[in-house]
Amino acid sequence: MKYFVFAGGLIFLFLACRDQNKPRTDSPMTLTRAMSGSRAEDFDRAIQKRAFIFPGDHGPHTGFRTEWWYFTGNLLSQDNHKLSYQFTIFRTGLINKTIRRASHWNSSQIYMAHFAVSDISAGEFYFAERFSREGNHLAGAQLNPLKIWLENWHIIETGQGDHFGLPALGIRAENDNLEIDLILTALKPHVLQGDQGLSQKGAQPGNASYYYSYPRLKTGGIVRIGEVKHIVDGYSWFDREWSTSALDKDQQGWDWFSLQLENNTEIMYYQMRKKDGTPDIYSKGIFVKPDGKSSLLTMSDVQLDVLDYWDSPSGIKYPSGWRMRIQSLSLDVTIIPAFKNQFLDLSIQYWEGAVNVNGTNNGSGIKGHGYVELTGYQ
Repeated sequence: MKYFVFAGGLIFLFLACRDQNKPRTDSPMTLTRAMSGSRAEDFDRAIQKRAFIFPGDHGPHTGFRTEWWYFTGNLLSQDNHKLSYQFTIFRTGLINKTIRRASHWNSSQIYMAHFAVSDISAGEFYFAERFSREGNHLAGAQLNPLKIWLENWHIIETGQGDHFGLPALGIRAENDNLEIDLILTALKPHVLQGDQGLSQKGAQPGNASYYYSYPRLKTGGIVRIGEVKHIVDGYSWFDREWSTSALDKDQQGWDWFSLQLENNTEIMYYQMRKKDGTPDIYSKGIFVKPDGKSSLLTMSDVQLDVLDYWDSPSGIKYPSGWRMRIQSLSLDVTIIPAFKNQFLDLSIQYWEGAVNVNGTNNGSGIKGHGYVELTGYQ
């Protein structure tokens, strides 16, 4: 999902305007501050259901203020070293038009990318961010061939065939200490989140996104940590979302879960939280069957209880373990972080990391892996 910036234009405006040479203060930018008080009148809004068109919708939607291409995955190396990753590229429009200037730097778009690796076997977490304007081809998004990039971090069409409407993708990001270089191919068709792809986040009209997911992609390639290269394979999750939106006045953040179970089913659920800590009625999710067919999950379908907590270095308390029960699926599982400190201390602070799933489904034992994202706890 990566809608921690579903009003991401506000975050990008903050990133674009702040002085990058100033040190971080004790009061980092919070989600609530970033998602309030920005002009969005000139941009399109997600108000009505629409027909999704592939491969076209894999490309950019510049009429909307914000969109993102979001990947997470759990991987295993040839020598049984456990790893996971998150890689997301965000686009935001500063204005919904192009101002013609005789300069290669002319751009009304800003891009940001977040990149993280969890070395589960070692209990170590690594993360980085990068952002740039679109001008002079430093960043951008195109459809034919599909390519989304920020400098040398990219998502590209590999030319190795189409799988359920999604071309095989190569994703790559690196810095001096860290690198992923992976090939992803869809094993299931896309699923439309919310009401046929219109994912309502709050009561206000247009407080929604257009949202689809590829819930299981075969993944292989290389993860490098320091000088050590791990040859890996496993499964990834791909979320695709675009919107011009903001949190409602009484909303504080969300807890988002993507779970891939060993019986070839998947669950996505996001629980929107009000400022008093209670779940919002706009919380929802989806259950994906082995054949790729899906069904909607509402807040009333899912019982989610926190089992444990973790205190971040800055003193923020995050949930760190859950019990999820879905009676209609006869599912009762615990969701436990692969290790507690998977905290991204970036321009916007949030917790996002790999989790392990254990429990029962239809009376039989079930295991799985996934990812959880936690925002708004500042």
